[in-house]
Amino acid sequence: MTVYTQSIHLKTKNHIEILKGNNLPWEYIKYNKKNNIAHVKLDNSSKRNSFNLIMREELKEVINAISVDNDIKVLIFSSTSENFSSGADLSEFNTFPSIVKSNQIAKYKNLWIDLYQFEKPIISLTRGWAIGAGFELLMLSDFVFAHTSSKFFMPEVQWSLIPISGGTQTFINKIKDLYVKEILLFSEEINADKGLKIGLINCIFEDYSELLNHVFKYAEKISSIDTARLIKIKKLLNFSTEKNIYFGKRLEAIYSRSL
Repeated sequence: MTVYTQSIHLKTKNHIEILKGNNLPWEYIKYNKKNNIAHVKLDNSSKRNSFNLIMREELKEVINAISVDNDIKVLIFSSTSENFSSGADLSEFNTFPSIVKSNQIAKYKNLWIDLYQFEKPIISLTRGWAIGAGFELLMLSDFVFAHTSSKFFMPEVQWSLIPISGGTQTFINKIKDLYVKEILLFSEEINADKGLKIGLINCIFEDYSELLNHVFKYAEKISSIDTARLIKIKKLLNFSTEKNIYFGKRLEAIYSRSL
């Protein structure tokens, strides 16, 4: 009998210790820190950076570690390959019994709530595909900078599913209502130009090295601001939508179980 453990990859109870030294414990996450900037890269390139159980646990672990590291003022997300993320690893997810699927859906939502509650500014750098949960991760970022190759896609309706990572709630805070419905109801693919037009991303770059350089300069600019002020402003900006997001995420979980 296969046993599905509650926690797969927790290496240490001391979150600060995780970020020290060069022998970092993760299989699907690459991490480095420069000055006050943490850089987390999704690294499951053989599956277009899809989120399997281990990767999700690793991501939760590194987020918790960064959140309590007072030296870190900004978090950057990117990927090690030409695609940001293809979302949940459905080939793995579909092998689970129903009770385990429900448990894993709840864990996905908890991870995305952790990201929503993350107090420090999040910058995401994207190229290639951002699909499903990968797209939703971008929408939980405070700033998104994109390569011209970027494409965004929410395929859940085509697969008789609904978003389980808060997309129905976070999208509406980033993108105009009309476009959100096109993306979620019709699974419309969005390219970088349209993403810029509808407010999904901040800026587009043709050259990836130029994009990377811009993102780090942007992060340095943010890190020069007083940390307490940054945290307070982000909390205030999130406050008006907080209750709706938590309630909406619970509804997503309820509706997804009925499909």
